[in-house]
Amino acid sequence: MFKLNSQDIRKKTIALSCNSGAGHLAPSLSCVEILTTLFRDFLNYNQADSKDESRDRLIFSKGHGAYAYYVILNELGFLPKDELDNFYNGASIKGCLTQNLDYMIEASTGSLGHGLPISVGIAQALKMQNKKQKVVCIVGDGEMQEGSNFEALNLAYRFKLDNLLLIVDANNLQAMDKVSDVGLDNDRLSKVLSVYTDNFSRINGHDEVELKKEMGKFFNEKNNSLSIMLCDTLKGKGVDVCENSIAHHFRCPTQDGYVLGCDDE
Repeated sequence: MFKLNSQDIRKKTIALSCNSGAGHLAPSLSCVEILTTLFRDFLNYNQADSKDESRDRLIFSKGHGAYAYYVILNELGFLPKDELDNFYNGASIKGCLTQNLDYMIEASTGSLGHGLPISVGIAQALKMQNKKQKVVCIVGDGEMQEGSNFEALNLAYRFKLDNLLLIVDANNLQAMDKVSDVGLDNDRLSKVLSVYTDNFSRINGHDEVELKKEMGKFFNEKNNSLSIMLCDTLKGKGVDVCENSIAHHFRCPTQDGYVLGCDDE
C-alpha cells in the first residue's frame, strides 16, 4: 500500500485551509489518523483506475470535514493538484464532498445523516451480488443525532451486513455546542451502538497502532455482523487555537496558527 504519513497529511491539510481561506479545518483534523490508516493499510483500490469494480467503498459522511480526505486523494494520484491549488477559487471540489468517481469520491455528503444509509444500501447490494468488497462509513458524533442513522443501523443489523464498518469520529464537538450538551454523550452513545453488533470497539482515534489493530479485525477476520468503531478524537488536533474549540468549527486559523500547526512535533 502507498505509505502515507499522518503528520505530513496533517500539515498539508492545515496548508490547504489556510492558503484558501476555507473554514471547517478543525473537523478535518480530528480524522487524519483514521483516514491515513484506512488508505495506507487496508482499503483496496487501484491507483490506475478510480472506478475499478473491485475497490472497497469509503463513504465519508461528515462531508464538511473532508480536507484531509482531499489531501490523501491527491497524494494517491486520484485528485489533481490544481484542484487543491484552486480550492475555494474555481476548483470543482467544494467545502462539502460532491460525488466524483474520477476522483474516487463515492458520494455527495455534508447534509448530515445521509452517508450511513447510503453505505448500508451499497453493502447490501454487494452482498446480494456475492461480491467481497468492503464498505466503510465515517460519521461524526454530532451527526449521530440524526434519526436516519438508526434506521440504517436497524437494517444493517437485520441483514447482517458483515461487509460494513461504521467509524464514528467522536470529537465531542459539533457546529454550535458540545455533543454531550445536545444529545447523547459518547459513553451513552457507545452503549447504544454496541446493541447493534458484537463487533464494537472504542479506541483512541489518534493512535495508529490501536486503529490498525481494530480495523484489522474487520478487514482480515470473519465477522457475523456489521462492525462499529467509536474513535475518541480531538477536534482541531495539531493547531492549538483550534483544538477543542467550538468557535473554530467554521473558522480558518490566522497565519500564526498556521505556522504553529505546521511546526514539527
